[in-house]
Amino acid sequence: MARAPLANFEGEIYDVVVVGGGAVGCASARELAGRGYRTLLVERADIGSGTSSRSSRMLYSGVGYLAPHFPLWQIPFRLHELWNQFVYARNIMHCRAELVRDMPHRLTKHRFQYPFRKGDQYPHWLVDLGFRLMEKVASRGVPLAYRKISSRQAAQESQMVAGLSAPISSVAVFEEYMYDWPERICMDTALDAERRGATIRTYTQVAGIKRNDSMWALTLDDQAPGSSGQARVKAKMIVNAAGPWVDRVPGGVSGHTKRVVGKKGVNVMVRLPDSWKGQGLEAFSSKGEPFYVFPWGDHHFVGPTETVVSENPDNVQVLDSEIEYILNETNLLFPQLKLTRDDVRHSWCGVRPMSTTDGENVSLPVRAIEDPNLPNMVTMTGSYIMMHRHAGRLAATSVEKSLGKRNAAPKGMLVGPSIAQNDEDIIRIIKTEHVVTLTDLIRRRLPEGLNPSTLGRDKAQHLSKIAANTLGWTEEKREQELQRFVSDTARIYH
Repeated sequence: MARAPLANFEGEIYDVVVVGGGAVGCASARELAGRGYRTLLVERADIGSGTSSRSSRMLYSGVGYLAPHFPLWQIPFRLHELWNQFVYARNIMHCRAELVRDMPHRLTKHRFQYPFRKGDQYPHWLVDLGFRLMEKVASRGVPLAYRKISSRQAAQESQMVAGLSAPISSVAVFEEYMYDWPERICMDTALDAERRGATIRTYTQVAGIKRNDSMWALTLDDQAPGSSGQARVKAKMIVNAAGPWVDRVPGGVSGHTKRVVGKKGVNVMVRLPDSWKGQGLEAFSSKGEPFYVFPWGDHHFVGPTETVVSENPDNVQVLDSEIEYILNETNLLFPQLKLTRDDVRHSWCGVRPMSTTDGENVSLPVRAIEDPNLPNMVTMTGSYIMMHRHAGRLAATSVEKSLGKRNAAPKGMLVGPSIAQNDEDIIRIIKTEHVVTLTDLIRRRLPEGLNPSTLGRDKAQHLSKIAANTLGWTEEKREQELQRFVSDTARIYH
């Protein structure tokens, strides 16, 4: 559909305005629209173009969240803390099962391995117990297929394990899922929200929020390239789902206490031996942080880092020192690889919005924060893509408490559209999926942007011509979009 002028929104009144078109924002809009609320979803760039597009692409089982962050002798005195960790890990497993059931077309299943070594950070019996406990009580029919085998058997089954540095006492083998396309998950969810009645508006920034009697007044600015304009809308409630930017939404915070702590995660794409294809590894770095080798088609990517950052996530970039750290850690695990910068295809980073209750320390649960100084505004924090449905339900529950329930008819699931097979499919996508820029099309509507070798640059010319013909771009505009795509690719992928 054609992009409506922003002026068309002037004076509109909504039950809920959702700020942020990442996984949580899209899931919130989907849930709210499905429950009968008149919902507007605004995103300052494209759907799924922020943190959701820079994840580690893993549907994680959450077993690691069971690990106590204190000496084991303190366990009898900190049972409440352990219980909270168990509930969080259980919720993750439930979300894992939900996504495997609802979007199998967006997931790939892989063999992952966890090597046990003498002197590991956590006792082997505790890790073994964690895997077995989650599989027994929280898998909901989507097993981890966990087994613990000898290092010799593991090396016979897997060339990746055979390449690990010695000594290894045993190996845990289990099944994990990867998102084949996180950005498309966001887009599919947004389209499902639209099908349920939500209005989607991309490239629209919230310039200000003010309380006006019993309503919120939002000032919206058009951010589409080459466009300008402003509109004012009203909402009975606001869901702030801006991810690591929630504390930067103008008018969306009271006082000076932060509600999220940003954690920067860097991943590095490399080509490992062909015999390792499709296999993953979970381990710990020399700093004691979780460290993964993720399968990605014929490639793998390794990481992530865990660095607390306070600057604007817009300005966070991959540092050369971070690439060197990840390569060194990979070489410690697999000495024969001898990876260097020449082996790096590309790298990327994102900032995860971790919940905080005091502005400094991370709090695990996904939170729907209701600030008494900001009545009828809900701020979502601490969620990952794997928990976006759960976060959306929390947001909708908060809205129901304030606005009451609607008598909405149940809505079924939208099965994700098939990938474009020809130019006619691409034209349909451009017309119906809120494509504004060439980058939107290549990176978040079509799979070309995920190619580890080309990142879509080899198809950019052809796709720019289709977009130009469909959207009425001039030749000058088409060239600008090509250059913008090249620049954006260089900025995102180090």
